[in-house]
Amino acid sequence: MHKFSLSLLNQIRKKMTWTENASKLSNDEIYDKLKGCIFGAALGDAVGLATEFLSKEKAKKLYGIGPISFGSDKGYKFHVDRQREKWFAGEWTDDTDQQLLIIDSLIGSNGIFNTKDFANHLSKWVDDGYPELDNKPPNGIGKTVGSVLRHSKFKKQPHRAAWDIWVQFNCNMAANGALMRTAILGFPFFWDEKQVIKQTLQATKTTHADPRCCISSVIVTILISRLIQGNIQETIPDLDDSTKQNILSWMQSGNPDKNIDNDIDNDDLPQNNELSKRKSFVKRAVNKVGNFLTDKHDRESLWFERQKKISASLNSSKHDREVPVIPDPLPPGMDTYGADPEMLALTKSIIDRYKFMINATSFDKFEKVEFTKGSRFSKFQTDMSETALLQHCFPDTLAALKLDEYSSIGYVYKCLGAGLYCFTRNLNQQNSEGDAFKKIITELVLEAGDADTNAAVAGALLGTRIGYNKLPKEWVEGLLFKDWLEKRTDSLWAILSNKEQK
Repeated sequence: MHKFSLSLLNQIRKKMTWTENASKLSNDEIYDKLKGCIFGAALGDAVGLATEFLSKEKAKKLYGIGPISFGSDKGYKFHVDRQREKWFAGEWTDDTDQQLLIIDSLIGSNGIFNTKDFANHLSKWVDDGYPELDNKPPNGIGKTVGSVLRHSKFKKQPHRAAWDIWVQFNCNMAANGALMRTAILGFPFFWDEKQVIKQTLQATKTTHADPRCCISSVIVTILISRLIQGNIQETIPDLDDSTKQNILSWMQSGNPDKNIDNDIDNDDLPQNNELSKRKSFVKRAVNKVGNFLTDKHDRESLWFERQKKISASLNSSKHDREVPVIPDPLPPGMDTYGADPEMLALTKSIIDRYKFMINATSFDKFEKVEFTKGSRFSKFQTDMSETALLQHCFPDTLAALKLDEYSSIGYVYKCLGAGLYCFTRNLNQQNSEGDAFKKIITELVLEAGDADTNAAVAGALLGTRIGYNKLPKEWVEGLLFKDWLEKRTDSLWAILSNKEQK
């Protein structure tokens, strides 16, 4: 069944239905970038677990300047403590799980994001995890997501629930929990900027209402869509006033004061009756591939593999840890790579194009926020200015972002800035793009803080840029559920590559 399903998918890849001028890339190149985005995020997430919620100083004591052991790559072993013992070697965290929930929702809705369907997936996942992977309920889903899911209106009006929670916390919940999962939404309708933005805002506002979360997700998904179009050097016309007003209206979804109680709908998106009835050739192929790991035999095999990996991970990590040696002087890091002119210009143009989302935002609540002594939240987190956005998106160095600063570890602008800084580096400073990926992700992870989330976003962007085939194979093979993730990727590809166009 497995080989037959992959054969069907190979036929599907040759039947792309979007118009020829939608992208300058070949079908195989688009597929490679889709897979690169998904696997790049999973790799960043899994490697980032090594220093998640540690200080930079603690990470340096444990891992020096790297490398960190992952897959067949030699390096300093994962430090196991109460945070890391929840997972084991090669496993990704809730960050990748949430991107997979979006993928599952897209597969079930013919590639069209549906807010309530995603909310339903999210609720079930919080209760059960991923049964196919023998997952227990997820760890560390974050204060914002947890609070929104407990809201009484979440299942019927997710955007309203997210808005209420945001206001309840004085409009000071600009966390990175939506940014880490939405990169994949740069692929469906990549040729249609308006639809990319709309679906991105739908997914973001399911749990995160803050405008800074909205613009951060949009910057990443539009960046990815432009990479897929292959027109990174082309100048595109400014957004017209009507489109800008639509975007600002979507950002208000869930705000009871604006009489926008209903979540953004999908009425203007193309539909395909045959697909919706689950009777198409594509859906049959997806079902064959998507269910590959759901029978009892495969579930039991995964369970035993999981227990074996847990035991090996804990035993090897708690004993005989090598003491890191810090070279003097330090070898050059990614700050010395310089920025790739094309990637930097593309990033700047996109931020300039969408900064109106922040400049047009005005909420009285921001003037009323008060902080008590010892508060975990620092005042700069309430800064809605364009200056705050630009300072984080274009830091002079990676260290300037202070990613391990306790008061703002999960701040969305820090995560966005880290991802963009890594994405725009000149990759020619290493022997290969795969080596550059490893060096950049490792250096980012050693900055500590919310390292898995920061590296997941950076990994998604870099993975899209270089493609799956150029990701470091020794790391890819180190992902515990690599084969399962590949099947999910192929299932999504089958849907996206056959979706009816406008």
